[in-house]
Amino acid sequence: MKKIIFFVLLAAASTLASAQKTPGNVVVVTLDGLRWQELFNGADSLLTFDKAAGYNTRYIQGKFWAGSSKVRREKLMPFMWTRIFSKGVLLGNRTLGSQVNVSNPHWFSYPGYNEIFTGFADSTVNSNAKSPNKNENVFEFLNKLPEFKGKTASFASWDVFSSIFNEKRSGFLVNDGFRDLPGKLTEKQIALNRLQHELPDLFHGSERLDVTTFRIGLEYMKINKPKLIHFGFGDTDEFAHGGLYDFYLDAAHKSDAWIKELWEHIESDPFYAGKTTLIITTDHGRGQAKQGLWKDHGRQVDGSDQIWIALIGPSINFQGESTLKAQYYQGQIAATIAKLAGKEFKANHPVMQPLPVIAK
Repeated sequence: MKKIIFFVLLAAASTLASAQKTPGNVVVVTLDGLRWQELFNGADSLLTFDKAAGYNTRYIQGKFWAGSSKVRREKLMPFMWTRIFSKGVLLGNRTLGSQVNVSNPHWFSYPGYNEIFTGFADSTVNSNAKSPNKNENVFEFLNKLPEFKGKTASFASWDVFSSIFNEKRSGFLVNDGFRDLPGKLTEKQIALNRLQHELPDLFHGSERLDVTTFRIGLEYMKINKPKLIHFGFGDTDEFAHGGLYDFYLDAAHKSDAWIKELWEHIESDPFYAGKTTLIITTDHGRGQAKQGLWKDHGRQVDGSDQIWIALIGPSINFQGESTLKAQYYQGQIAATIAKLAGKEFKANHPVMQPLPVIAK
């Protein structure tokens, strides 16, 4: 009898382990232009104590500064350094030998997002103009399959994402810029549509504030339960370009809080719990603080190709902050998304191999 019970329990444990690794839903969050230096070290001392700064250094010192980089990074992005650090994997701390780079030669937004979602570092994608992307993206590929059809969506602050995803060809919902969410809506969704137009237009019509992107996207997620969803935040990049390091850090801090709320929803909703992977990354890096180039990026700015990737979910091999001396690339994310969804991404162009972080 004891042997029977033992084998029943063993079989149940095996079934549970298998279920935990079963491919399922994927949520992708992109934080535009967030440097790996802040993610892994917190507030930069050169920028925090810059006496000639045109931003509020006292605010930064009071809210984000500490003598230890490990304390600083947890002050800046506490969810990253509690939950993901303890349950997931963070790639890209170059001081530990973990390197993540973009492969495209341009080191700015459209080429970066193209590489993330198509797995192809296409050198001819060389502008931020609203040109429909000729390359097939992984969301588009999966949305063609019956189990993902109509269960795919992107919510982004920057109004170029409908071109990056080639919305007309791809056939899934892309809600970017100041576009209202279409269709039959709840009262809360109607209010959120209105709210995005009533908040300050800080970025001159091309980009709404991330808070509205997150709230509109999360509410859609709660109601419609997409299997694939992207949240594209842009405040970090906009404030960095403006030289506002205090606002840049605040944007990173708020994004971390929204990611925490997003993960808590995933864990509490039976549709997502135990079968959803969260991927967080950025489209490009930025220059060095000591060179005064942290505000900028692009081929001419050293370090702009240096990025990071974080992942958490039942299919991800736990590593915490990776100390493995290895080289990863932005273009590996697309095939990773497909593999987590239980598919192999095959496109009309070359596709990089998945990241080696998925449990076998």
